[in-house]
Amino acid sequence: LDSALDPVLDEAARGPNAEAQILALKVCDPACGSGHFLIAAAHRIARRLASIRTGDEEPSPEAVRHALREVIGRCLHGVDLNPMAVELCKVALWMEALEPGRPLSFLDHRILVGNSLLGTTPALLAQGIPDKAFEPIEGDEKAVCNEFRKRNRAERDGQLTMLDHALQPWERLGNLPAAMADVDAIDDATLAGVRGREQRYAELVRSSDYRNGRLLADAWCAAFVWQKTRRFDYAITTEVLRRLEANPFSIAPWMLAEIERLAAQYQFFHWQLAFPDVFRPPAAGETPENEPAGWSGGFDVMLGNPPWEHTELKEQEWFAERRPEIAQAGTGATRKRMIAALE
Repeated sequence: LDSALDPVLDEAARGPNAEAQILALKVCDPACGSGHFLIAAAHRIARRLASIRTGDEEPSPEAVRHALREVIGRCLHGVDLNPMAVELCKVALWMEALEPGRPLSFLDHRILVGNSLLGTTPALLAQGIPDKAFEPIEGDEKAVCNEFRKRNRAERDGQLTMLDHALQPWERLGNLPAAMADVDAIDDATLAGVRGREQRYAELVRSSDYRNGRLLADAWCAAFVWQKTRRFDYAITTEVLRRLEANPFSIAPWMLAEIERLAAQYQFFHWQLAFPDVFRPPAAGETPENEPAGWSGGFDVMLGNPPWEHTELKEQEWFAERRPEIAQAGTGATRKRMIAALE
């Protein structure tokens, strides 16, 4: 919090409209557990917000409590692979945000279940299925992997010209950021407002734009963990992905069932779909701020534990691709002398 949150908070507080800029901050813990980091962040943000509003360096508990409810409802985002952890996180945030006379905030669109390391982006979808998706993993048949890799490469190379005038993947999603903004626009000061948010969010995730976008992204990820044996007639290659993109109903029922099974097993998580108000798709003809990902925007602060283990250089593995003669040195002492000479 000292190194990640405070500098961003200081910068927002120095702005011309400090209150609005602080409430516009987007903070995420991509492995939130039961919410300890998010709660601690919420208290720091709320204290700073209350101080600006009241002009007091030490604002009253009532001012901080009111600010805390707003911060938790607007600034915090969390993801965790464990559904129970996500429920505990929401309960913990509800307890922190409790304000007399007001209902609990709607947090279902802010704290989500998923694997924050397994997902895809608009740019990756536009490029098709990469050949790396067909590298054998446990249970795969090498010959089948090679067959599908060759087919995928031919499909991807051959379809580049066909996609020139096609809609990009993110343009098929409708306007999800606006839909998410509609959810937040509903005043949740009353129980009816909270229920209105819940209903609007349910409509969003049930919409055809969202479901089709989720299916396309899940299919891209499923290509990597697809069982590449003779069990299935074919795997998810670039041609399959493009057909699915053009017509979500073109997919074979058995493939749809397997994609849904893999998505549930691995909990694929696509940031642009989970938080469309944070990761905004570019408008037609617009260059995205983050070109490698293909979106604009992003979080202001990412919170999480640092790696517990120190980085260890494994000389043979590291030099195998860069300087094979060093990796293949006869002894460790010889290798170290070669590395010293290289330096």
